[in-house]
Amino acid sequence: MAKSFQPDIVVGIDIGQTCSGVAYSVGPDWSEPHNLNRWPSQDGIQKADKVATRVGYDIKTGKLINWGFESDFGSNHIEVREQFKLTLDPEYEDDRGITSNDSKRWYADYLSCLYREIQKFFDSSLPNWRSCHVEYIFSTPTTWANPAMIASIEDIIRAAGFANTDRQSLRMGLTEAEAAAIEASSTQYRAGDIFLICDAGGGTTDVNILEVKSAGQRIQLEPLDHVEGVPIGSTLIDFRMSQHIVQRLFLIQGHLEGNPYYLADEMLRGKFEIVKHSFPNPVVPEFTLDVKGLSGTHSFPEAGIINSKMSISRIVLKDIFDEQLAKIFELIDNRLDLMQQETPTKQVSYIILSGGLGSSPYFYEELQKRYQKGIGFSSPVTSSIRMMKVLEPQLAVVRGLVRGRTQQLAATASERGDVFRLRRCRNSFGVVIRAPYDATMHSQIPCTIDPKDQSRWAEDLVDWFIKRGEAFVPEDGVRRAYCASIPPGSQNSPRRVRIVMSTLPPDQLPTCATQAGCKDVASVEYKLTENDMKLKNRQIWKIGRKFWRARFTFVTKFGPADVRFQILGSQGLLSSDHDDLKVDFMDPSSPSVGSVGSNGPGLSLDLK
Repeated sequence: MAKSFQPDIVVGIDIGQTCSGVAYSVGPDWSEPHNLNRWPSQDGIQKADKVATRVGYDIKTGKLINWGFESDFGSNHIEVREQFKLTLDPEYEDDRGITSNDSKRWYADYLSCLYREIQKFFDSSLPNWRSCHVEYIFSTPTTWANPAMIASIEDIIRAAGFANTDRQSLRMGLTEAEAAAIEASSTQYRAGDIFLICDAGGGTTDVNILEVKSAGQRIQLEPLDHVEGVPIGSTLIDFRMSQHIVQRLFLIQGHLEGNPYYLADEMLRGKFEIVKHSFPNPVVPEFTLDVKGLSGTHSFPEAGIINSKMSISRIVLKDIFDEQLAKIFELIDNRLDLMQQETPTKQVSYIILSGGLGSSPYFYEELQKRYQKGIGFSSPVTSSIRMMKVLEPQLAVVRGLVRGRTQQLAATASERGDVFRLRRCRNSFGVVIRAPYDATMHSQIPCTIDPKDQSRWAEDLVDWFIKRGEAFVPEDGVRRAYCASIPPGSQNSPRRVRIVMSTLPPDQLPTCATQAGCKDVASVEYKLTENDMKLKNRQIWKIGRKFWRARFTFVTKFGPADVRFQILGSQGLLSSDHDDLKVDFMDPSSPSVGSVGSNGPGLSLDLK
C-alpha cells in the first residue's frame, strides 16, 4: 500500500551520466531549494554542487570499495565504473559491451552510497529529521519511454534504502526537461511567453515547448507538444575525442606503458575538461594534452606528439562538437516545424538552455546563429526568438524537481497548485481487445469462434486509448469503457487487461499486438462484483449458452514518467484502486510475444 502523508522535507535527486545532484526544501515554509555541496573524496571533503556518478570495486574480489569522488582512476587495485545511466535501459545500444544487468548493479551500489551520505548530511544539519516525513523525488530521463522500465528502476531505488521506513516515501518525479523548465520559469518570465527548454546534459538532451500560463509565486506551464529526448550529451564528445586519441596512440603502442584505451581515458581527465567547457575560447589553432604512459620526455612526430605532449587541432574538437550539435539541431528543428503546423499563430519567445552541455559557450553561440539569427533555419515561429540560459544550468533539474513539488504543498492557496495541469502523452498506449470478425479488415489477424453463439472474433487487436502528443488532465486520467463475456461460475475469478505501447508516430500505429512497433507494458489483474455484470441468455427460449456480460471503465493515470491504473464499475463506483490491483509490469528487456497473462475471452469495446 502506498504511503500517504504530507511531507515535512522534500528531497530531489537527479542521477546524471557523469555527476548527480541532491537538493532539498523544508516545510511548512518551503524555502528556496538548497543543494548538497560537500562530498567525501580521496583528500577528505570536496566542495562541489554535484557528486561524481562513479563506483569503485576491488579489482580482485569485486567488492564495492568506494563511490563518487573517492573512486580514483589512478589506483591499480580499484576498478572504477561510471557512465552507466544510459545502459540501465536494455534498449540502449552501448559500444562498450556493458549490459543492463551490469548497470543495474552499479546503479544500486551507487544509490546505496548516496542514500547513506544524505542521511549523514541531515543527521548533522537538521535536528530530529528522522522523526519527520521525508519524500524523495527522482528525475527520469526522457529517453526512458517505457513505464515498465521506470517501474524496474523504482524497485532498485527502494532496494537501495530510499523510503524504507514508514516516515519516508518515494516518487518517480518529473522528466529532466520538465524539471529544468520549472527552474527556468522561476526567473523573470511572463504569462504568455512561449519557450523551448533544451536540457543538454552528460548523456541525454531533452526538448519541450511550453507556454507560461502564470508566473511569480505560482508557476503554471502548459506543454504545446510532448517532451522528447535523444541520447546525446557531453560524454559523447568525450567518447569521440577518446577515439581520436586512441588512433594516434596505436601508432606508438610499443612505447607505451599501458593499454591505449585506458591511457586515452586518463588523458581526457583534467585539462581536456577545461578545454571542452571553455571552447571556442581561447581562439588558438591547437591545444596539447599530456600523453599518459610515456616515461620521460619523448617525441613522435608521426603521432603528433612532441615532448610527451599530444597536439590536437582546434578543427578536430570543432568537428566533434558539430557532429553532436547537428543531432540536437535536428531534434529542435522537428519540434519547431511541428509547432508551425499545429499552432501557426504562436511564436517561441525564448530557447532556454540547461544542463552540463547546455552551459557550453560554443553550444550557445551555434544555437544563437541558427535560431536567433536564422543561419541554417528559418520559421515564422522563431522570428523574434532569443537565447537564454538557466542561471545555474547544471542544477536546473534537481532544483526544478523540488520547486515543482513544494508548489503543490504551499501553505497558501495563492501559491499552491500543480505546475502542469495539462500534459501531453509521450507515447501511444492501448489495451488488447477483440472485435467481431470482419473479413475486409481482419483477413491477416487471428480469429476465434465463441462457443456461446459460434460468432467469429478477431483477436489481439489494439484499442489505442491515447496517442502520442495528445493532451490529458493528469488528475482525471484517461478513461475507456470496455466489456467482457464471462462464463457462468467464473464471474468471481480475477481477469486481466493487457496494456501495450508504441513509440511510432500516431499515423503509423499497428492494429494488432503481434505486429512490429507494439510492446507489452503491463498486465493488470482486475476483479468485479456481480453488480457490474448482467446475465445474458438466461431466458429459456433463448438459444445459446448463458454468460455474464461485464461492463467497466478502465482508467489510466499517467505521471511524468510512471503510470497507474484504476477500474471503475457500475454507476461510477470504484471497484479497485491501483494499490489494490495486481499490476505486473513486463521485463523491459524481454520482447513482446503473444498474450501476456490472458484469462479467457478478451475485452471488447463497450459500444452501448
